[in-house]
Amino acid sequence: MKLEMRYWTGLVGDKIEKIELELKPSEFRMAPFTQMKPLIAEKDTPVEKGKPAIVEIKRISLPPNTMIGCLNEARHALGTTISVIEYGRPSLIEEEKCISQAVFIPLEDGVVKRCDLIGVIKVFFVRTGFVGKTLGLGQQNFEIVSEQKTGRLTWKENGNLVRKTHKMFDILYRRVHIALLEPVIADESISIRKNEVTKVKIQCITLPPNTVVTPTGFMGNAYGSVMDVIQSGKPKRIEEERKLSHAIFLPVEDGKIEQGDMLGALAVYFVDLEDLKAIVKGEERSFTTVYRSGRGVIRTAIKAQPYGFRRSPIARWELLIADENKRVKAGETCIISLKKLKLPKNTIVSPFGIMRHPFGVVLDTIQKRMSKVEEEKEVEKAVFLPIENGDIRRGELVGIINIYDVEVRTIDRLKSWLREWIEHKEVTSPALQP
Repeated sequence: MKLEMRYWTGLVGDKIEKIELELKPSEFRMAPFTQMKPLIAEKDTPVEKGKPAIVEIKRISLPPNTMIGCLNEARHALGTTISVIEYGRPSLIEEEKCISQAVFIPLEDGVVKRCDLIGVIKVFFVRTGFVGKTLGLGQQNFEIVSEQKTGRLTWKENGNLVRKTHKMFDILYRRVHIALLEPVIADESISIRKNEVTKVKIQCITLPPNTVVTPTGFMGNAYGSVMDVIQSGKPKRIEEERKLSHAIFLPVEDGKIEQGDMLGALAVYFVDLEDLKAIVKGEERSFTTVYRSGRGVIRTAIKAQPYGFRRSPIARWELLIADENKRVKAGETCIISLKKLKLPKNTIVSPFGIMRHPFGVVLDTIQKRMSKVEEEKEVEKAVFLPIENGDIRRGELVGIINIYDVEVRTIDRLKSWLREWIEHKEVTSPALQP
């Protein structure tokens, strides 16, 4: 496939250049470990509620054969990081990368201070190949560089912003590829307006120790997208139990969120799990799905038993190609028509963590109709958040999604899978040796 791609020659705001690419369908196999790296602000950056801010960060160099995802759960008291930006020409997976900036969404006015922790990225080590090719890791050695940095955690106490300096280490953990699916359910009724980023109180989601969360990649509510979730109180590490109290929601139109509405969904992945006590609490959930049809916005009451999936370590990329020309304005969310994508049964998607269009970020894809994981899915549109004034051109790349094959099962089967994984780990890999 031939396509056009534009990019900033250096930092956002520099000169824009264009390249033409010819890409073939390809897959990747993930190594059984992932590295987490902190994103630390390089200088003070004033931010204004709801307006995307480009925050310069202490540069991160990544070796070849890596890809990136943002660690969800907001890490700054003023807002959240939704994507990172490479310096200069976009790299291929097989090339080295330099991350220089991040897209930050403020929930209130303030200043992101130099040395503030604004987010965390997950670095995946992968081997790539054409679709259909036998894909193993073989004897491939991955270059893993660990660093120690000094940064400041930020959180709110009694309405006041607190900053505390910490030594921050890169963390390496094993991947398990087993996850629970958690609906994000509003615990209040609230009016919303298009483009006004809103913090919505949600029914508490308790995350067990040794878990990370990832959005599902599909817009889960007719009125907008869940950009991130927020812990109660001081941010905790993934090794600790956390409680999620709020969602950061970006409306794509005016409307009202009712108490009990599903805003979206999270995949809760287990990492380096050692016991099963924390995952036996699955409960039936009651909520209202909110979706659009020819009759307008429809609300349907649902009762769902807890369930999850096991994900294949082999996945593939799908390019999101614009199917229209459109002018965009910084901070004004829009819906972009895409060249149609058909996704097979038993697949999930997640967004690519590096911004791939110079003027904005794809937040979610939009299905032609709401579908279950087990059903075929058709994607024709995407939620696009512009960071600069500009234009989108038909036929150019606006974003990338990762597509994973999964096996969906009840929570009892998940526990059985986890038990098998723990037993296998104890026999074959008593220490993490990437």
